Amino acid sequence: MKKKLFCLGLCILMAAAFTGCDDDLFKLQGGIDESSAVTTDENGYQSYKQKISSKEKPEITNIYITAICEENIENAVSVRTEQNVLISDTVGLIGEPMEIRFIDNELQDTTLTFTYDPDELRGIPEKNITPMYIDYDENIFRLIYDFKLNEDENKISFPITQSGTYLLLDIYQYGTAMGMEVSQYAYKRDKTAYPSDWERKNDTGDIIKLADKKWTVENAPTFHVSTPEQLASVVYYVNAINEQPVEIYLESDLDLSKYEWKPMGWSTTYGANLIFHGQNHTINGLNINCHNKQNVGFTGYAWNIVMDNVNFTNANITGGQYVGGFSGQCYGTKKFTNVSLSGTIYGDDGKTGGFIGSGANGIYTDCKLDINVNGKPYYFFSSSEQFNTENIDETAFTLSVNENNRVQRTENDKYDRIDWTIYDGDTHLMSRGAENETEIPDSLWEYLHAEKGKTYTVYMRGYKQNPDGTSGYTRVSNIIQYIY
Repeated sequence: MKKKLFCLGLCILMAAAFTGCDDDLFKLQGGIDESSAVTTDENGYQSYKQKISSKEKPEITNIYITAICEENIENAVSVRTEQNVLISDTVGLIGEPMEIRFIDNELQDTTLTFTYDPDELRGIPEKNITPMYIDYDENIFRLIYDFKLNEDENKISFPITQSGTYLLLDIYQYGTAMGMEVSQYAYKRDKTAYPSDWERKNDTGDIIKLADKKWTVENAPTFHVSTPEQLASVVYYVNAINEQPVEIYLESDLDLSKYEWKPMGWSTTYGANLIFHGQNHTINGLNINCHNKQNVGFTGYAWNIVMDNVNFTNANITGGQYVGGFSGQCYGTKKFTNVSLSGTIYGDDGKTGGFIGSGANGIYTDCKLDINVNGKPYYFFSSSEQFNTENIDETAFTLSVNENNRVQRTENDKYDRIDWTIYDGDTHLMSRGAENETEIPDSLWEYLHAEKGKTYTVYMRGYKQNPDGTSGYTRVSNIIQYIY
């Protein structure tokens, strides 16, 4: 019903635009330049040209929409940069994704043309450029093969029949990520020879000044780090290349106090997958200032972090959402052994923590914190740990083992989002919805490959929303040790 209402509203907005209303739907946004032009050829085809200006993604220079249109085509189309973050992180994306809208019966025989700057392709062969159509309301992601590529004029053209998001891809990068057979498009590219997406989109602080790109490529993915320059080179590798998980061996103490540092791992595409062996060394004076930015810490966005035997002293970390000493946001493995952190952390939301800003609980063995968060002493390794500790409601449900040797729960309508949480020792095996189950089925233990006679830790979690805006899952039952 909501989708029907949205579509109805969209049609009303478009109709208003075509009758002369100054509607936001047809205002230029994002990387769209204010200049546009309309031309008509001898066959009656009108062509609407829109210049594209983007410092972050400068590959595309112009958009042309060509069609038979009884009225002025400029009043019948909308061109704007796509704002959906997930689409902007598409693997192999070339330039900005563009949202194209028009009313079908206003245009006939419609063609969309992208012009591109070959000098901005950063080593991607022109023959690899392939368009894609996306309608994320309908969950449609479709490569377009009926296109014409004119390398002499740096243009790629194809017919379109639907409004939606259109973008250009390097078919080799995209196809490789999707498991497609794209060997005919294979090529070798020296990523260090071109500005990376990270450099285009972000303030890189002193990292680029310090990084030795040749050393990075020669040593990846296992780095033995003895200097700030070498550690900056690892940050560059993760943020600009990131072809393999990274393992770091810290070979000496480092003083970073005179540098403007930046997080390692800055997006879901370029996240840190890190194993860090401190070898009982110290990193002093980690200064990261990313005011109002998301995902801030020694790593910003991370898939996995395993860290041992290292001390971070006098750290000063400032960000917006998702801020932590060692990761702003991490939802994979988080395992710390003999790691300490001292200093100050500032963040703008409830997802600010000691070691981890946002992410499920990690494993912290022989670890120490001596920090202030937002000006106050802070004692939690993660915001999840803080929320769990401060919001435990262990009497909401009672777990027990019944005569059939199944874990069962009592009833309670206080929480409408509950799950079974199962650990094997310190290893989190699963948190799975329990709304429609009063006992854990045998199929779940079979799925986990549980061992007969082995003991597992089981409790329930529930989702809680507090009046101050903080929210998350917390333990809402007793903890039992269950022998399978």
